[in-house]
Order: sequence, then C-alpha cells, then structure tokens
Amino acid sequence: MSRWSWALSGMVAVLLLACAPAPQAPARQAAPQEDKPIAGGVFIKWLGGDPPTFDNHQSNTYQTNEPFHPAYNGLVRYDPNDPIHEKIQPSLAERWELSKDGLTFTFNLQKGVKFHDGGSWDAHDAKYNLERMKDPPKGVISPRRGAFEPVERIEVADDYTLKVQMKRPYPSFIPNIAQGWMVMYDKQWMEAGHDPTKEVNGTGPFKFKEYIRGTSIEMVKNTGYWKQGYPYLDGVKFFIIPDRGTSVAAFRTGQIHFYRPDAGDAKTLVKELGDKVKMTDTFGWGGTFINLSVLRKPFDDVRVRQALSLAINREEAIKIISDGDAYVQGFMPGKGAWALSKEELAKLPGYGPDMDKRRAEAKKLLADAGYANGFEAKLGVRKVAGAEDAAIYVKDQFAKIGVNISLDIQETATAYTNMEQATFDMFIWGTAYALDDPDAVYNEHYLCTAPRNYSRVCAKDVDALYEKQTRATDPAERKKLVQEMERLAIPQVHKIIVQGSQSKWGMWSFVRDYTPQASIYSNSHLEGVWLAKQ
Repeated sequence: MSRWSWALSGMVAVLLLACAPAPQAPARQAAPQEDKPIAGGVFIKWLGGDPPTFDNHQSNTYQTNEPFHPAYNGLVRYDPNDPIHEKIQPSLAERWELSKDGLTFTFNLQKGVKFHDGGSWDAHDAKYNLERMKDPPKGVISPRRGAFEPVERIEVADDYTLKVQMKRPYPSFIPNIAQGWMVMYDKQWMEAGHDPTKEVNGTGPFKFKEYIRGTSIEMVKNTGYWKQGYPYLDGVKFFIIPDRGTSVAAFRTGQIHFYRPDAGDAKTLVKELGDKVKMTDTFGWGGTFINLSVLRKPFDDVRVRQALSLAINREEAIKIISDGDAYVQGFMPGKGAWALSKEELAKLPGYGPDMDKRRAEAKKLLADAGYANGFEAKLGVRKVAGAEDAAIYVKDQFAKIGVNISLDIQETATAYTNMEQATFDMFIWGTAYALDDPDAVYNEHYLCTAPRNYSRVCAKDVDALYEKQTRATDPAERKKLVQEMERLAIPQVHKIIVQGSQSKWGMWSFVRDYTPQASIYSNSHLEGVWLAKQ
C-alpha cells in the first residue's frame, strides 16, 4: 500500500495521505531537451459554452474554471506536470505544517503578492476565502462546502500566518484545498461591493481583458506577477464553440491550439495532421451520469431508479457514445485508487453482463412499483458537445423497458439552475470530479446534504459509512470501508453512471509544457506554458 506524500522545500512537517496504489501515469507532454521557453504569443483554447458565472467558488463547470483560473492562485496546488495528482506544491502558501496531534494546519504565506487591482494579499484574505467556501453567505452557493465540514475554526495568527483547526484528523484537507476551485479573492475588494460572478481580480499569472458572450474570453499577461519570470505567454484566448464539427474544423486549421476531441475525431486529426499535433489519452475522474429527481414521481421509488439503471447497456454505451474510449465504473473513478473491480461491479444491480435478464428484471421492478406499462418523462440535456448523442442513446435504452422520454436541451446557465432547484425529471450530465478522493467525491455528490446530490437521494446508512471511512487512519481499512460504501450506495441509484471518462487531449506541437491531467479542474493557470516557433 503506497502513500501520497509531499516533502516540500522549507516544510516543517510532511503530510501523508493514506491511499491505495495509484494507476500508472500517462506520459507527460514535455518539451524536447534542447528547447528553452520562449516568451510571447497567445495560447488559443476551445471552450464548449458560455460560463454560467465567473465565480470559481460557486461553479461546477469547466466553462468557469478553465477560462478564469489563470487569473487566480490557491493556497496550494497540484503539480501541473503530474497527470494523476500525486504531488502537491505550495502556491500562495509558501509552506505548511501539521501539528503532531493531526489537528492544526499552519500555513506560512507568500509576502509581497498583489492582486491585479494593486491590493495586497495576506492571511486575512486567506481566512475570508476559506470561510466563504465553508459557510457561504446568503445567496452564495458552495458546491464544495463539505470539504470543510471537519474544520472547527480558521484563525489569523499574523498577517502572513494562517491556522486551520480541525475537529478531528482529516488527511484529505490538503488534497481538497489543492483543487483548482479553491481560488483566493481580495477580501477588501469583495467587501467594497465587487461581484466575482461578473468581475475578475486575482493574484494569478493572467488578467481578465474581455468577454464577448457566445464568442470568446480573453486574458492578458500579468506583468506584475509575483512569481518572477512567469508567465511566458502574452495571453490566453478561449473561443466559445458549442458545435463539435465547427470546433474540430477550428482545431484542424490551427485557429485553436488546444481541443478535447472524441475518439473518432482524434484518429482523423492524427491521420490528417501527423506530427503537427500531439494527441494524449488520460483516464478521467468522472464520466456520463444521469440524475433522477426523487422529488418527482416515479423517481422517488428506488425500484424505478434501479429499473432504469438495469436498462443501460454500459458496455454498448462505451462503444457507441465514446467509440470504445471509456470504461465501466461505480461512484468512485473507475481507474482510480478506490474503485471496485469490474468483477465486483458485475454483482451490483445494473452491472451484470446478461442484458435480456437485466431488462426482464427492470420490467418486473417497474410493474412492482405500479408502472407495468412504463411511463413518460423528460430528460434534460445540457447544450454541450456530445451530450445530445449520449441522450439519444439513453432514450433508446429506456424505450426497451417501456419508458418513453423526450429530450429537453438547455443552455448551461439554465441547466445549472434547474439542477440546483431540482426542477427536472431526469438530467444527463457530463460530470467530472476534481480529485480521486472519497471525501471529495461523496461529500460533494452522494451524501444526504451533498451540494451536488441533484437527485436528492438520502441514504443514511451510506452517510454513516462515509463518517467511518473519513476517520480511518489505516490505508487498508479505509479502502475496505470505501468499497463497502460503494456496494451500499450504488443500488440506491443516486445517479446512473453510464460510463467513466477516457479523455482525449489534442494540441498543436508548438504548445509546450502543458500536461493534460485526470482532473480537468486543477491545471488551468498556464503560468509555465509557452509556444515554440510555429
């Protein structure tokens, strides 16, 4: 059993996070040895839709994180060159230590850091931001507030020292605050009435320049960045292109430098462009999920939810939706350290190999629930690349057990509102986790009070097991509890997991030192990325 460890320069203590063996990392897309970074140029990226908000604290979508994270820093961060998130580095905290009793984290903060508007960064800002995510003020949504549940209090020891006191040992704290969502805003700027949902003012390597709805978002180099010599780029531009065909064409012609194609498009692009482009595979922390609102009949009946899960031919879905480039998984990421094996999953409702048997069982469950003739419902679909294809496949699968659904295609902002307010029957959603950690996954998605438990399923026995595993200090015991929790939670059908992610990342070969990662949320600041001669 391995451990995640961070032995950072200047650290007083080393924090060890118990973890199962990590999967082998994909190869890093490093620059050739003879290359040296060149300053200048604008990195052009693809974005699948307009951001519903500029505020990373309140958002769940890469459409916020990817374009606006370059303007910010967190206290700590995942190593941008580590594709599977085993290494954590200092950022606005230059070092940290954990007390011997495992209850107090002390952060020593960077000095001389300025926000883009000239304001000074210090421990008061750090306290303000952590508390905003832990106990959000009225009107503020905090999808990751569960990550702060074990935190008892946050104190400013002096202007550049922050102390975070825990109620209990909490080995997942540092990994959680390393997520790309955990950015730092200027306390004084916020209290003066500025709105981070519409404005940008961070300490990061790039400053906000312009947002043209439906067209583009542009960031420019922060010439006063606190990390000397960075960034290399003059700027970053995001073209907003929801249509898959248009976005592929834009990448093919070099109008965008970075794109996430599906498996079929990736093969075509490599065949056409050869070594002009680099195509990288990474497993992902997430996949294609279906939320079922228990606030609406018949989804309040677990038999109905189980029947719908039984109806999905996951192996076939992987071939049709993802051209074979995905995998079967439960609630924890399928290629991660905590996942149940394929053989273990096959023992759970909805995962067995015999589809005729599963569909017969699904029809019986529907009949037992009073829906022998099936029912009709709406399936919400977010207007992003690939979502409608997945929805059409799911519609066909449900029809085979007598459930007839119509598609309701929605813009991202509308979709998020409906999800958060549970004003839907079913909603298909491409969901990504920020990290492969049971605390992060369950307290955000599957506990009774989880902020992204959009289905509103509440399984108290799952919550009780969660509390046991989060307190476990022995790695083997914790993994055993997590897998027991999976076996208990999956039959409750908080969400139907159609498939796990296998991500394709395409970039032109002149893009250097940008390493695609398993999480799409934690490597977007781009300070070390540069462009070779084109």
